[in-house]
Amino acid sequence: MKREEPVKGRKSELSSLLNIGKVTERWLNGIGVYDEEGLRRMGAVKAYHLIRASETGATLNLLYALQGAITGTHWNDLAPPIKEMLRHQAEREGTAGERDH
Repeated sequence: MKREEPVKGRKSELSSLLNIGKVTERWLNGIGVYDEEGLRRMGAVKAYHLIRASETGATLNLLYALQGAITGTHWNDLAPPIKEMLRHQAEREGTAGERDH
């Protein structure tokens, strides 16, 4: 997947969200997400996969951080069953995406 160039003049609002620092904000901007609503529409798992396609530093903690940003929860405070569900969903969707190529 080709990374999107940030839209000139488009101001990102993501770093004001819990769990989202400047690096994650830049990664999200690179996949076309600039605000909380865009992240909510895309969902944590899809955003995670799109970022992982081009960023080697993206780990499962990113997935948890994205979900936490959507729910207003610190990533480390997500309940273990939520983390497990996210991990399984990411694995399923990642495998399905690999079969499609």
